[in-house]
Amino acid sequence: MILQLAVAGAVLAAPVTYDPHTMTGYVGQRDVRHAFGWTAATLATRAPGLVFNQEFWTDDSYTVSCGNGSFPVTHHRDFGRYWLTVKATGGYGTVTGWRITGASSGISGTSVAPAAGQPCPLPGRGTTIVRAVKTGTKAGCELTVTSEDVRRDLLVC
Repeated sequence: MILQLAVAGAVLAAPVTYDPHTMTGYVGQRDVRHAFGWTAATLATRAPGLVFNQEFWTDDSYTVSCGNGSFPVTHHRDFGRYWLTVKATGGYGTVTGWRITGASSGISGTSVAPAAGQPCPLPGRGTTIVRAVKTGTKAGCELTVTSEDVRRDLLVC
């Protein structure tokens, strides 16, 4: 499944195309400039330092009771990031985009789901969880680009 980015109803001249399963695709320089609000000159100086990632997560929904009523809880079950391998496209010193060819590395983590006996996640509702019932699951991912310490989303998959 290839995903494309459309902005305000119009597809950009070189839209982001990305397949999260194969971690391959293309990001045009206009998409990166738009994401950061950069001029062509700023992009030219910052292009070598850009980092492209695929962030992913699975969130489970629970109804939790701690003795004083029930309430919804979102449990971030797993989460992680792939560092993507990119090759700049263009010529004569001008970057026109980046071809994404896969992941070079990744990291992920998990967390413990809410369960009876654990501390209550909401103050004033009781001290421990009496009951936790899973009500749903939602997974997702994003294609992101980072320059120095500023991260921007390019595509939600």
